[in-house]
Amino acid sequence: MATAIKVSACDNELYIVASTGAGTSEILHITSGFNDPVSYAVNLNSILPPGKYDLTMVGINWGGPAKFAVTVGTTPFTYNNASAPVGAVWNQTVSVTV
Repeated sequence: MATAIKVSACDNELYIVASTGAGTSEILHITSGFNDPVSYAVNLNSILPPGKYDLTMVGINWGGPAKFAVTVGTTPFTYNNASAPVGAVWNQTVSVTV
């Protein structure tokens, strides 16, 4: 079964990495702003070998509002703050099996 990642909001910068005890792989790096819609999807099994991973999502704000929306499998993860500070404003780590 494929483990899908779907990104539907990124204001301003989003990194997703997959980690194991052997190392880390960057899954995506998206930049966007002004609440513009984004649409990105990938199946982890198309870029990672089978195994268990910690998937870490980090949202960075450049100023003003910040918004991130990521779905891993069928589970949504979101952050929305109209007055977010500048810098890393959101992080979430989930375990996935590929």
